[in-house]
Amino acid sequence: MLRNMSIRKRLMVILTLVYILSMVGAITGGYYIFDQDSLREAKEKTELFATVMSANQKFMSQNVRPEIMDQLPDTYFPEATVGIVMMGETATMIQEDYPEYIFKVASPNPLNRDNRSDSFENSIIAGFDNGDFEEWEGTITKAGERFFATAVPIEARKSCIWCHDAPEVAHPDMVEEYGDESGYGYEVGDIVGGRFIYVSMTNSDSITMKKLAIFGGGISLLFLIAMLLIDRIVISTVVKPIEEIVEVAEDISRGKMDREFNTKGNDEIKLLADAFNRMKVSLAKAMDILRK
Repeated sequence: MLRNMSIRKRLMVILTLVYILSMVGAITGGYYIFDQDSLREAKEKTELFATVMSANQKFMSQNVRPEIMDQLPDTYFPEATVGIVMMGETATMIQEDYPEYIFKVASPNPLNRDNRSDSFENSIIAGFDNGDFEEWEGTITKAGERFFATAVPIEARKSCIWCHDAPEVAHPDMVEEYGDESGYGYEVGDIVGGRFIYVSMTNSDSITMKKLAIFGGGISLLFLIAMLLIDRIVISTVVKPIEEIVEVAEDISRGKMDREFNTKGNDEIKLLADAFNRMKVSLAKAMDILRK
């Protein structure tokens, strides 16, 4: 197909193919780079959020709970004595201003049924229990929305057993609030759940696509300018000189021996023109000999 085209069209086809292949590579590479940047930002957000949660829990366990348990040992006040409840309340307040954050203490055997783990969370918790990993992070899709997620295991400690041993030994107010069918039977050292933090990447993905559009548009514009420049250069330095050589050759073939092959520059086209001039001289001499 290319052999039947003019030099100019042939070059445009080649440049178009190069453009398409270059755009595919550039868009693919650009998306990967921008997506990795979004993932890095999401990871930083989850680390900051996890730090806030851990700091609150640490402050409560070291400063608040000991005082309450010492002064009011029979008081049922989970917001100040149970880390999971305190973290859940804190996360709810944060989500009012930052709805892209989702915090969940998930367990296959939760006291609060709202904390029951789904199939994805169950698989991660099982991985913790089997020793497959000590913590987990990655991207998942829920209800068509992509999230960056992190998870750390929750291990039953001695301080947890007074609530999760059996309904008979738990605080009556707690049993009344949550019931006696779930959240019991914990033993020290058991992996009973995981602390999951999800950060929505909807906004990040939207920004990534905008960056990719600008990036692709910029490359396309640069490539278009380059194609136009190459086209102009090829026309002025290759196509037109060749057309002039063809025109002179046709005139000479009709007997106009006064025409000369004149080209500018010092390239292969100039060598071709010089060769035609020598051929014209040889032809003229041969014709003179034939006339005599």
